[in-house]
Amino acid sequence: MLLLPLWAFGQAPSDTATTTLQVQKSNNTSAANTFVSQSNGNLGGANISKVDVHSLLYPNTTTPIYAHLLLWFGGSNHMNVGYSSTDPRQVRRQINDMVSRGINGVIIDWYGQGDISDQATPLVMAEAERHPGFKVALMVDKGAIEWHSCAGCDPQQALVADMQYIEQQYVSSPAYMTRNGAPVITNFDIDLFYSIDWNALQSSLPIAPAFLFQDSPGFTHVLSQGSYSWVMPTTTDYGMSYLSGFYGTGAGFPSEETVGATYKGFNDSLASWGSGRVMDQQCGQTWLQTFSEINSLYSASNPLDALQLVTWNDYEEGTEIEAGIDNCVSVSANVSDHSLSWTITGEQSTIDHYVIYSSPDKRSLNQLGTMPATDNTADLCDYSLPSGKYAIYVQAVGKPSLKNQISNAVPYTSQCH
Repeated sequence: MLLLPLWAFGQAPSDTATTTLQVQKSNNTSAANTFVSQSNGNLGGANISKVDVHSLLYPNTTTPIYAHLLLWFGGSNHMNVGYSSTDPRQVRRQINDMVSRGINGVIIDWYGQGDISDQATPLVMAEAERHPGFKVALMVDKGAIEWHSCAGCDPQQALVADMQYIEQQYVSSPAYMTRNGAPVITNFDIDLFYSIDWNALQSSLPIAPAFLFQDSPGFTHVLSQGSYSWVMPTTTDYGMSYLSGFYGTGAGFPSEETVGATYKGFNDSLASWGSGRVMDQQCGQTWLQTFSEINSLYSASNPLDALQLVTWNDYEEGTEIEAGIDNCVSVSANVSDHSLSWTITGEQSTIDHYVIYSSPDKRSLNQLGTMPATDNTADLCDYSLPSGKYAIYVQAVGKPSLKNQISNAVPYTSQCH
C-alpha cells in the first residue's frame, strides 16, 4: 500500500484547517452557481477535479490542448446558463478555470462581425494575454455567412470581408495562435453549405493564414495546413471508428497539423435546433475512451500535434465540460479502531486519487494525505493527529474534469500518540 502523507509534499501535518467541507462540496468551476443539472446530461455547477487534463494523455506528452469555446450566451436566442459571454468577469473566470485544468488555449466559434461572439472575442483575447502561453484561434462558423454577411455580399465576398476583419482585429495579438508564423484560422461547415474559391480568398488577404479544415478530407483540401476532428453523435461506437480513421489519415500527412478531439458525449434534446441526436456519456467513460483512442496511436516519440476539447460550454448540445462531467460515483468510509477504509459505487477507472481529511467540527478540514486510486485503506496512526475526537472524510478526486465526491463523516478518536 502506497501512503502519501502530507509531509511527503514538504508540509508537516497539523490540526490547522487547510480547507472547509463547504468548499470541497461547492462549485469550483466557471459555470454559474445558479446552473443546475439538466436532462441532457449537463452537470450543475459542481466540485470537479482540477487534475491537469494532460494526465489523460500518453506519458511525457507535449501536445497542446485547446478548449472549443462558445460565446453566444446572454442573448435571448440561446439557453440561459446563468452568465453572459460579454461579461468580462465571466470571461476571466472561464480562462482562469481553463488554466487551472491545464488547458493551453481556446478555439472560438466565431459567427461574424457584430455578433455577440464578436463582441466577446476581444474580452477573451485580453484575458488570454494575461496568461503567457495561453493561445486563441478563431473558427469561422458557417453562421457568419448565413446570418451576419455584409450587405449585398455573396458568400465569397462575405468570407473575404470576415477574414480581412479577423486579420485587422485579432491576429496581431501576442495571444493569437500561429503555425509556422501564420495565424491559425479554422472553419465549421463552410464548404458543406457554400462554394468558396479558397485560393482567391487567400490572395485577398494581407496575411496568408494557416487554414485548418474538417475531418479526414480536410487534409487534402486546397491550401490545407491540417485538419481537426469533431464529435459524431450519430455513430453507434461513440465515434471511435471515425476518430481512428481521422488519425490514420492524418498520419499520411506528417507536414500538416492533426488536431484530435475528445468529448464527454452529445445530447441536443434541449437545443432549439435539436434533432434527437444522443451519444451517452457512460458516466465519464466516453470522455476517457476518446483519450484512450489517442493513446493507442500516439506517444511522446510520435506525438499528436494538438487536441481540441469538444466543447467547453455548448450546453445546448450537451457537450459542455465547463460544469464538469458526472462519473456517477459515491464514496462511503468507515473507521475501526485506527484503521480507515472506504468503498465506492461506480467505476474506479474514473478516480484519479483519494484525499483523507480530518475535521474537529465537521466544517473545517485538515488534509492528512493522499492515496492512489488503487488503495482503499489507511492507518490513521500514520498521521500525527493530536489526541482528540474528529470526523474523518475521504474524497474521491476524479480524473480531469470529472466530478469529485466526498464521503460521509466518520467519527474517530485519536489515541495513537
